[in-house]
Amino acid sequence: MTARIRARYILLVGIVAAVIIIIAATMAATARPSGPPDSKSLRVAVVTDALFTDKGWGAASQDAAEFIAKKYGFEVTSEDNVEIADIESTLKKYAQSRYDLVIAHGFQWGEPSLRVGKQYPDTKIVVFTGLVQSQNVASIFPMQQEGSFLLGALACMMTESGVIGYVGGEEYPNLINIFEGYVQGAKTVNPDVRIIGTYLNDWDNPEKGKESAMSIIQQGADVIFYVADSSGHGVIQAAEEKGIYALGAVQDQNSLAPGTVLSSFVLDVDKAYDQAVQAVVEGNFRGELLKPGLEKEKGASSDGIVYLAPFHSLDGEVPDEVKKRLEELTDDVLAKKLVVPERLEES
Repeated sequence: MTARIRARYILLVGIVAAVIIIIAATMAATARPSGPPDSKSLRVAVVTDALFTDKGWGAASQDAAEFIAKKYGFEVTSEDNVEIADIESTLKKYAQSRYDLVIAHGFQWGEPSLRVGKQYPDTKIVVFTGLVQSQNVASIFPMQQEGSFLLGALACMMTESGVIGYVGGEEYPNLINIFEGYVQGAKTVNPDVRIIGTYLNDWDNPEKGKESAMSIIQQGADVIFYVADSSGHGVIQAAEEKGIYALGAVQDQNSLAPGTVLSSFVLDVDKAYDQAVQAVVEGNFRGELLKPGLEKEKGASSDGIVYLAPFHSLDGEVPDEVKKRLEELTDDVLAKKLVVPERLEES
């Protein structure tokens, strides 16, 4: 080997070695540390197809995101109004950006979460009200039928006409389960009660919600339950105009119409999100399907995340015997003396 060739060889080896060092340093800088992230470095995204301004389902998600951000001191990225067609690409966006935990707020996020979770195993995904699970995808499917059961019983005890109603945003398993609980609760109190229900197939149309509610009221209903996001605002308007009681869902919706919304079943979303974050921080996250049910009140030490809102200014309109019976039913559900079955199809 001549001196010139030897010099070129040494130069080439040096260049290759430098490139290897640069690549290794870059990989080390971008690689995730081993073990679970701590609460200060955790990156969390909360995403939903609902609106944060709906004062119900979407608002509960935003409130919970703010709760965990404040509790743990890290920034939580949140995004609402995601089109159904864009769910999978939205999940990919946060997985590709190396978020540790993505909380997907809504049943529709289930199957896309499985697909994205398989492609990005380092990202944990929790689907709130989902029914899916894999190695890095978990679901929380609250036993909302336990809360709606109590509302059905309440509606049946408060009706004077013997007719009650309900309005749903869309007919899919989660909502069917809720309204089946409502029906069962009503019929537990009075098997002969008449129940009129409808689905709008539209979550953000107050006018449609009002029109459907008016139709049900015209058929004699004097208590009406709704789970319909901002379409439910129209249901409240109809109830308010006709002087009947409305029953809300997900959040305590009395403030929307204090003289109309008698009660609501409420989801303790703060508690659910907090449990998901803790699992990731502590390194014990499991891809499982959790089904928490009733709790006595918000933040109770039990595993439940469903509870009833108070009557507020309408408390005086609820007879003592109704309150007593409702308390007994609540205690029976909590003690598992009374089981409200999960029904994902209409009976």
